[in-house]
Amino acid sequence: MLDFFFTTDGLKVLALLAVVVVVVLIRRSRQHQLAADPKVVKDQLEQLGADYTVLSDVVVSAELGMNDVSHVVVSPYGVFVLTVKTEAGKVTGREGDREWHIKPAKDILYNPLWENRKHVNALEKIIGPVWFIPVVVFTRAVLKGDFGTDVVPLRGLIPYIKQHKKSRLSDDKRDEIARKLRSVSSY
Repeated sequence: MLDFFFTTDGLKVLALLAVVVVVVLIRRSRQHQLAADPKVVKDQLEQLGADYTVLSDVVVSAELGMNDVSHVVVSPYGVFVLTVKTEAGKVTGREGDREWHIKPAKDILYNPLWENRKHVNALEKIIGPVWFIPVVVFTRAVLKGDFGTDVVPLRGLIPYIKQHKKSRLSDDKRDEIARKLRSVSSY
């Protein structure tokens, strides 16, 4: 068997195998890098349709400075407040934990649900009490834990949004919310 690899045909097979492995690794790396691009979530959200107004990089004042809300989606079903996380690795933790852990890097991520809650609070001061729907989206991580229903991987974002079907906001109210958010933010 080993003699085969030292023949011309054997070297051709090894070279072809090496090329295939390199192509697979490059494609996988490229997909991983694309998922780190904040635009990947906006591209997903733009598939929602005319009932959904997508506002990105909404900057609002908060108690301790400014909050940059990744995306706000105003819909008949409520106001979706998205916090996007691009960390890579396996994320472990629970919904109520202060810290979540990212392996293999052994990094700590402060609970993004709490960050999202701060965003909701800041938005509520601007647009008033409406039906807010918090969403934390992980674009590259593998989620291993009990994070609750408001934490989704990128592939689960659109199904998560589409599962909300009960109308809660009139057309006029949605227009008013979008107008207010556009007036306080630059995106």
